[in-house]
Amino acid sequence: MMRALWAGVTGLQAHQIAMDVESNNIANVNTTGYKYSRANFSNLLSQTVSIATAPQGELGGKNSMQIGLGTTISTVTKIFEQGSIETTDKDTDLAISGDGFFVVSPDGGTTYKYTRNGDFSFDANGNFVDSNGYIIQGWLRDQETGQIDTTSPISNILITPGYTTPANATSIVSIKANLDSGTSVGTNKTSIYSLDSKSGWVDADNDGIMDAAEVHNEDDNADTIFNNNTEVYERGVDFGVLFDSDGEALSLTDGQGTWISYAQAKTERIEVEADASDVTHLTMTINGTTITTGTTGISTSTYSTTTEKNEVVAAQIAALINAQTSVTGVTATITSGNYIVLSNDNSTGTEASTKNIKMDVDTTATSASTGFVDTQIITAYQYTYSSSPTNTSHTYDDSDVRNFRTTEELRDAMQTDARLWVNYTGDANTPDANDGVTVTVNDAGQFVISNPTGDAFTSEDGDFVDSTLTSYTRTSAELNASLAEGGITFPANTVFQDDITLPATFTGSIITNNGTYTGGDVIPAGDILSVTSTIPQGSTMADVSGVPTSLIIGTNFLTEDDQSLYLTVTGLTNSKNNISTNDSFTTSMSSIQGTLTSGTATRSTQSLYMASLASSTDIYDSLGSKHTIRFQYTKTGFTETGGTEWSVTVTVPEPGDINLGEEPKNVVTGSIRFNSDGSLATYTPRNLTYTANNGSTANQIVQLNFGSVGQLDGITSFDKDSSTTNINQDGYTGGDLSGLSVDETGTIIGSFTNGRSFALAQVAMSTFTNNGGLESDGGNCYIQTSNSGDPVFGQAGTGGKGSVQSSSLEMSNVDLSRSLTQLIVIQRGYQANSKTITTADEMLNTLLQLK
Repeated sequence: MMRALWAGVTGLQAHQIAMDVESNNIANVNTTGYKYSRANFSNLLSQTVSIATAPQGELGGKNSMQIGLGTTISTVTKIFEQGSIETTDKDTDLAISGDGFFVVSPDGGTTYKYTRNGDFSFDANGNFVDSNGYIIQGWLRDQETGQIDTTSPISNILITPGYTTPANATSIVSIKANLDSGTSVGTNKTSIYSLDSKSGWVDADNDGIMDAAEVHNEDDNADTIFNNNTEVYERGVDFGVLFDSDGEALSLTDGQGTWISYAQAKTERIEVEADASDVTHLTMTINGTTITTGTTGISTSTYSTTTEKNEVVAAQIAALINAQTSVTGVTATITSGNYIVLSNDNSTGTEASTKNIKMDVDTTATSASTGFVDTQIITAYQYTYSSSPTNTSHTYDDSDVRNFRTTEELRDAMQTDARLWVNYTGDANTPDANDGVTVTVNDAGQFVISNPTGDAFTSEDGDFVDSTLTSYTRTSAELNASLAEGGITFPANTVFQDDITLPATFTGSIITNNGTYTGGDVIPAGDILSVTSTIPQGSTMADVSGVPTSLIIGTNFLTEDDQSLYLTVTGLTNSKNNISTNDSFTTSMSSIQGTLTSGTATRSTQSLYMASLASSTDIYDSLGSKHTIRFQYTKTGFTETGGTEWSVTVTVPEPGDINLGEEPKNVVTGSIRFNSDGSLATYTPRNLTYTANNGSTANQIVQLNFGSVGQLDGITSFDKDSSTTNINQDGYTGGDLSGLSVDETGTIIGSFTNGRSFALAQVAMSTFTNNGGLESDGGNCYIQTSNSGDPVFGQAGTGGKGSVQSSSLEMSNVDLSRSLTQLIVIQRGYQANSKTITTADEMLNTLLQLK
């Protein structure tokens, strides 16, 4: 009976403890991050009255007989179930979603405590602390690398009040863009590069002398020069990538081109004479078409006078020629009775058979002489595009096609023909000089033809200036031809290889190492000029050689080769080679058509354009000063694999230097090449060396990232509009801390007045093998015990650790309805145990009353 009393007592004691536990849960129903506890009952040892026996024979086995001695609270278990997340208005409130604990230290990092309560803030010294004043542990940003190393030991999180970030010089510029490879670019275009009238050099100092520094290859993209506005000029561009004024591609293919005529092909008057036998025969071909009076010829027997006979023959021959005008392009016009003038204005037809005048006369016995002779009047030439660079030869022959690939090659070919290879007068089967003509390309992308009055200084005319020579030899024929045009200036130390005869009218003097010579004298071979001297017009000589610093020929400019231009442009076809017209190219060039007499007037083509795109961004130097860097992309050609090639011009404001001190200092050029699928093949430059010249650190290396080779992650070249999608750079000016935020990894991000945001620190998290083994230490904190296991530190979201939610707090996981129900259960248990005691007492009283 006494056992019942003691069992009841243990029940009361155990339920008292359970009541205490549950009361504590209810008390912490609003405690941030609180984890409720559960009292676990277990029975005490039982008194064994009899042991269990095994079955024997016919008697079955018996169980043991035990009487329990009551109950006790064996453990109080902490339940680490996730609590609900409550949003707040405080940026530094943090909640853990998942497993793990924040790490705090009450003694500056010597010892650690662990908490789920993320009610954090910064104190007056910039320490990141909880509501107890314990400092949150984590990792700080390395000021040199700008990175947070989460593999290093954790420490106090401290962000000093008034935190500032120094300026960071730009080290990389990354660009994402598309450069249109299509045949229609709209307004994303720019005029082709301008070109002067010189080929192979630029007269930068306007002295007429080609110095070594002025040598320039217009068709070499690596040989770039700039005008005063730091814009590229004097560069040829592949015609295969050019566009008209509407932004539509010319789409020139190999063999396509145009006919350009510089004058009307016109013969001198041909006097037609009838044959003395009264029957005139004539057979000839004009531009490949046979024209004949037939086997019967032209009878003139009915006419009594020679004049009448000649006029009849002239009229009938003219009629035969004009009957074939639609085929030959040649028209016969009768003048002064029996004179015929053949002409071709080259304005009709697209085949070679309709251009110029090429007349071959049959001089056999059946074709008596009529005054017609073999004649070639060439004023028009065919210019055809070739994707492979060619060396165009120029002869007086319109079947000698002028091939071009670049704008410079076409410009030079047109200028050369207009100057040297056009029969302007029709007086012979040879061309006439017109060396004043210039063909240039202006800033608007137009080919401009001018025809100034007077002789011009041209190498084609025998005029020559070159200061780059280290030795020189010219034949007597070349020299005498030059002397017929004007005088020749030779520098000192020129050696004469043959005798020189000075004209009697020469009034000056020539000084050599052997004496002084005047008009009528002969300077013997082997003499060497002592001083720079001009050999006058009219002299005769053989070869000369020497080591001149410059050589000037034809400087007197005495011959004025002035001719009027009559320009005609038509399409070009070649049925034999299956070449069709290119109407867009023909239309663009046809604006030059018309008369251009000697003078100041000019004629221009339509503007031609290149596909282009421009974009810019700001970069920063070591002082945080901002500078604009501009990228200009221009389509210049095709690659061997069928992709496009673009030039890129990079510009910074003056006095910035990205050209390593070369002029212009603030501009560099490069190229971008694409594969046939539009992916990046290669590009230059890969980096810039930038000096702002404002007191900041010089030779700042800025890497240019246009994308990965063979990939589509940077600049691409697809058939879609050119556009810049994104430009990033890593530089910035200095700034003051203006705000803080925390991301899901626990990283504290600072916002600065310079518009930049940086990770300043990262809150550490810890996990344990047995969370229930942690010991509560007050202030919503736990401490490690021998049964919790060692803490594993790391960043949120890794290694089984939960994520962090900012502006949030984790609520207590106490379920109030469950706790209140549990109170009733505990109360009933307590009451029942008290009843066992009172019942046992009454039974004992009954026992005592038996006496």
